[in-house]
Amino acid sequence: MKYGPNYIYECPNCGNLIQNRSLMSGNTFDAELYSDLRRIAPMLPEFPNMIECKKCRNIFWLSKTKKIGEYSWGDDPNPLWKNADLAEFLSIHNYFKALKANVAENLNEELFIRKRIWWSYNDRLRKGGKLFRFINDEVRWKENIHRLLELLDIEQDDQKIMIAELHRNLGDFERCLELINSIEDAEVEWLKALFQREC
Repeated sequence: MKYGPNYIYECPNCGNLIQNRSLMSGNTFDAELYSDLRRIAPMLPEFPNMIECKKCRNIFWLSKTKKIGEYSWGDDPNPLWKNADLAEFLSIHNYFKALKANVAENLNEELFIRKRIWWSYNDRLRKGGKLFRFINDEVRWKENIHRLLELLDIEQDDQKIMIAELHRNLGDFERCLELINSIEDAEVEWLKALFQREC
C-alpha cells in the first residue's frame, strides 16, 4: 500500500480548511467481504467523500468541492494546511441529516448515502456492538431499508444480492433465498451457500 498526496479543500460555507488523504496503490490482501457487500480491506482503505465541516457543521461532497492545493509526504506544505481538519466519515446521525438537508441531488447520490447508513448500522455488529443504541434507531433503520429496496436495481446481480440481504435483515428469509437462488453467475455459488446457511 502506498499513500498518495493529501488534498486540501475549503468548506464552501465557512472557508474552513479540510484535508483528505489519497491512495496511490493498494491491494485486497486480508480483505473481508460481507453479505451486505461492504468490503473492508486494510491495504486498500477508503477515504471520505461526504463530510461534515467541524467548524460550521455544514455537510458537503468533497468531490463537488474545488481542491485548493495538495502536498505529498515529506513535502513542506503551506503552513495553513498543516492544521487543516482531517476529513472523517459521517456518523449515522449525520447521514440522515444530509438526507434531510437534500445534500443528495439525484437518486444515485441518495443510494450512496442510504447504503452508507445501512453499512454503518451493520458496522456496529461487525465491531461486536448492538444494532440499535437509541430510542428511534430501529424505526430509522427500517425506513432506510425500505427506501433502499425502492432504489436498488433488481436487474443488476450485485444489487440483487443487496436486496436479498435486506430481506434477510427484515426476517423475510423466503424472499431472500428466492432472490439469491435466481442469480445464475457461477462465481456467486459460495455466496448462495452462505445465504442458505444464514437463513
